[in-house]
Amino acid sequence: MLRQEKFMIRIKDIADHVGVSTTTVSNVLHGKEQRVSPKTRRKIEAAIKEMGYIPSMGAIMLAKEHSGIIGVILFDKGSRNEPTLTDPYYGCLVGYLEQYIKEKKHYMLMLTVSNVEEIIHQAKAWNLDGLIACNLQPGVISHLYTLYQKPLVSLDAYLENRESYINIATDDFDGGYQIGKHLAAMGHRNILMVSDNDQNVDHERWLGLRKGLEEAEIPVSEQQHLIVSNIYGERLVQYKRYEELFRKQTAVFFSSDYYALEACSILREMGFRIPEQVSLAGFDDLFCSGLMMPKLTTIRQDIEQKARMTVDALFGLMSGNGSERREWVLPVELIKRESVRRIGK
Repeated sequence: MLRQEKFMIRIKDIADHVGVSTTTVSNVLHGKEQRVSPKTRRKIEAAIKEMGYIPSMGAIMLAKEHSGIIGVILFDKGSRNEPTLTDPYYGCLVGYLEQYIKEKKHYMLMLTVSNVEEIIHQAKAWNLDGLIACNLQPGVISHLYTLYQKPLVSLDAYLENRESYINIATDDFDGGYQIGKHLAAMGHRNILMVSDNDQNVDHERWLGLRKGLEEAEIPVSEQQHLIVSNIYGERLVQYKRYEELFRKQTAVFFSSDYYALEACSILREMGFRIPEQVSLAGFDDLFCSGLMMPKLTTIRQDIEQKARMTVDALFGLMSGNGSERREWVLPVELIKRESVRRIGK
């Protein structure tokens, strides 16, 4: 039995066993097989397998021009006291990104950062082959594209000079629009939207909701868009503070399923009956949205397709065979469930 009872088998151990130099073993490990005879290569490969040798990724990265690592950037707004991945949407997205990056024979490094300089520092430190930038503000994305000279694809970025960047997005406006039309068709007129900002994705969803309601001749004002904190404890206080505002609504549209699910629990504790007193709707169609009671009416975005297209676009850039298309906007679908009830006729 050749397998050694050591924690780590070294290249020297393999070389000593086969009777060759460490350079010869290294050539086989790093794919420089033209420098080694077929017979010797087969002996080395057999010893590697039998001895249970596991190559050091650090050494391989140093020996190659490319690291084989793709960075996935999540922007830390700095005011949160809970991790970004607390939101199941990001957990799902990152999971699919990792799956498709692995299919490309690469590794994923997830980085939560707060500024462009930190992104560039980490990208250089790890010699990343490419970057996928999630939930970054337009100014940050533009600055990053200027400083980062390797393949980069952004997700859900609303940029002014879109022809200069590659971006994969969801049709957020249409999602808000479909919710607005559905709530109006279900007889609702007193409708509130809740989000933690009025920029980019959430702003587009608000504009879509407005259009859907206005087409149904339902008056809309900015007061119907409630901006809450992105910190759970502060949101909890705000929901209780705005109890009377919620009691005046027949329906509330949340910018994400995560916020809708959270609010469902909080409002119930405050004595609301859902959907009898207030209907709730979300955005994303997370797996858990079909498990809550009542099941959540929401807008489905295909998170898996978004991740796959993002990875394909990035590797197209890396290979030099990428599409000339700069932006993909994925369609959404209204999912009608029990959290929105019909009122009136």
